[in-house]
Amino acid sequence: MAIFLVRHAESEANINGKTLSHASIALSEHGHRQAQDLCSKLPVIDHVIVSKYLRTQQTAAPILEKYCLSLEVDEHLHEFSYLSERKCANTNLNDRKTWVNAYWERMDYQHRDADDAESFEDFYLRVQVFQEKLKILAPRYVEKNLAVFSHGQFLQLLIMQIQQPRLLTKDLMQQFRSALMYQPIRNSEFFIY
Repeated sequence: MAIFLVRHAESEANINGKTLSHASIALSEHGHRQAQDLCSKLPVIDHVIVSKYLRTQQTAAPILEKYCLSLEVDEHLHEFSYLSERKCANTNLNDRKTWVNAYWERMDYQHRDADDAESFEDFYLRVQVFQEKLKILAPRYVEKNLAVFSHGQFLQLLIMQIQQPRLLTKDLMQQFRSALMYQPIRNSEFFIY
């Protein structure tokens, strides 16, 4: 029995669709099929924790239905929102490319794009809080299974920290960005904690 850390299935944003807000991005048609496929890939699930974002909740929906479960929303699990949501409204990946590159070229873990964005430091602290929650939850899932539905960047940093805890530094931020670019977590990919 285990804790399964699951990246949401393919979203409209993942296929370069225009999005209105970070939280409201829905799954693509293919993403809905991936979410359904998770029912046969994961064992019996006893509890589900999701982020506050629609795409994780839609990914979890087939599991919730299959096992008649209700979901738990964790405020720490959402994606790293380093770009201003106001600026990003009604844009796609191509539209945001210049802003994304500028953010990562700056490589400043305390920088905020705007008052409605978070710094890498804010993100790091959120991941730490959830990692501590996992440590507390782990003994409860010796004989049961928990599925945690989150996001690619969140899971990337969480797994890096689980494998080798690191202090918040520019070097960590660079390692994180490199992992995102060269070893990204795929949609609906999962890991055992």
